[in-house]
Amino acid sequence: MPRNSQHTAETLLHRLLDRFEAPLARTRDITQTIDYTLVGGPAAQDEFHRVLRDAERAGGVALEQDRLGRFTGELARVRLVDPEKLYRFLVRAPAGVTAETAHQTILAAIPEILADPFFRDIEEEAIAAWRGNKSFLGLSVGDVDMFLTILRLTYGVTNLAGRDIDHRTFSRRTVKDSKVLERMEGRVAQLLRRWDPKLVGEEPREVLEASGIVRRAHLLQVRGPLQLSSDTLNIHGTGDVFIGLPWQAAKQAALAHAVDYVITIENPTSFWRYSTEIDGNYLALLTDGFPARDVLSSMVHLVRHVLLLAPKTPVYHWGDIDAGGLRIAAHLEDAIGIQVRLHQMEPKLALALGSPLRSQKGLERLAMRSGEIGRLARWLCTEAARMLEQEELDPTVPVIAPNESTWS
Repeated sequence: MPRNSQHTAETLLHRLLDRFEAPLARTRDITQTIDYTLVGGPAAQDEFHRVLRDAERAGGVALEQDRLGRFTGELARVRLVDPEKLYRFLVRAPAGVTAETAHQTILAAIPEILADPFFRDIEEEAIAAWRGNKSFLGLSVGDVDMFLTILRLTYGVTNLAGRDIDHRTFSRRTVKDSKVLERMEGRVAQLLRRWDPKLVGEEPREVLEASGIVRRAHLLQVRGPLQLSSDTLNIHGTGDVFIGLPWQAAKQAALAHAVDYVITIENPTSFWRYSTEIDGNYLALLTDGFPARDVLSSMVHLVRHVLLLAPKTPVYHWGDIDAGGLRIAAHLEDAIGIQVRLHQMEPKLALALGSPLRSQKGLERLAMRSGEIGRLARWLCTEAARMLEQEELDPTVPVIAPNESTWS
């Protein structure tokens, strides 16, 4: 008899076994009270009583009545008396049996993955949870195939070598389904964080992109005095606009001369406007949200070349005033290795033009940082905090004052 979510006799009987399988010390018999307001009308109650009395005749439970029930025919509670007989009545295998079956299935399916101690520990943790009739990663013992897929995907990410790979190509090559990673990326990211606690990113997509799994292999869009000569490309500056470069080519590029400042910009529209509306001697780079691993390495290459030419060149980041925008800024700051200054990411702008903050994910950790990122994170943790998408603002030139903060 299959379990279902309605208040049926089968549901009640399964709850008795669920409690029996829970890994808790019990000092009393396991009983389940009956709430007739959840059962339904007379026909539903007749069926409810029939199943319970069949279970009692099978020897699995005892039915108990209160004094009033002797006149109304209603039952007060059901008591578990013989779990083995109730298992047989419900045609249900004990959790320990189903967990062991799952364990053997997993061992046979992915022996090479379980050779890694990290993944062996994950599998043992899942089996222990299923033996106690608990879920693991939100999966029940009946979700073994999904669990195997998650382990295969996670193992594939941890063993990814070389350049970034797009989301769907990786998913297809790893588990023969191009869309399954999109459905399971939250669970995969959860395991990746356990595998490497230093892995950056709060959202699943950020964790995957930091690990080399990208939604699209986007070009590095850049505006500035870029210099690149090769068999296939010959570039001497981007002129008054910007260009897009494959990340491999960008890592071969240099700058023709020093610039007054570097600015990284989170969103495409703001980058395009900045590059076409703001004149001057600067290097502008598009992060396009949370930058993919190879795009980030190309950005770092160019910024470090700028700092070699002029070590005191200020580096700014312009993004959304929210938790995500600050996570991007912090990721860039860590990758470049110097403090990044924030441009047009000021509390007064958010208070004047912004809207209620939707998420504080990651802000507590960012608030412990020094510099402008830490200060803005601490403000976003207050009740006064508001968020602002950068597209609300027109591009402006940073006020370049080496010993002065860009916001207060």
